[in-house]
Amino acid sequence: MLVIPIFLILKWAHLINTYWALILPTSVNGFGIFLLRQYFQTVPVELEEAAAIDGANKLQILWRVMLPLSRPALVTLFLFTFIGEWNDVFKPLVFTTRPELRTVQLAIADFQEQFTNNWPLLMAAVTIATVPVMLLFLLGQRQFLQGIATTGIKN
Repeated sequence: MLVIPIFLILKWAHLINTYWALILPTSVNGFGIFLLRQYFQTVPVELEEAAAIDGANKLQILWRVMLPLSRPALVTLFLFTFIGEWNDVFKPLVFTTRPELRTVQLAIADFQEQFTNNWPLLMAAVTIATVPVMLLFLLGQRQFLQGIATTGIKN
């Protein structure tokens, strides 16, 4: 439902066959807004008020108080978005045609043939494709689990 309007907007902006065609359509989504909203509601209002009393404006409160406190939610959102986009085949297939913009999943799809598959090669490619996701999860595991545990809980 959304692919045609997104494609037309990207075409109008001359972004087809660019990295921006892969980045912009998923840079903001409803899940991310909901997740961050729920997390920001758990942050005590007194912290914002204290920063305002100290002379911080709204942008400074966001950058110096709210974003550092919301690191677990931001890491969680990053991991969910990265994994979703890493595994996406459809958008790169529709929005790009240049070979240098091909994603990992499109390369894995090339290993599959219509009637036969080279299973050892395909499984090796899938294993290699999961390594970056596993590394990112291991690096952000503590923040991810803290973000999942505290997002949505209101005091």
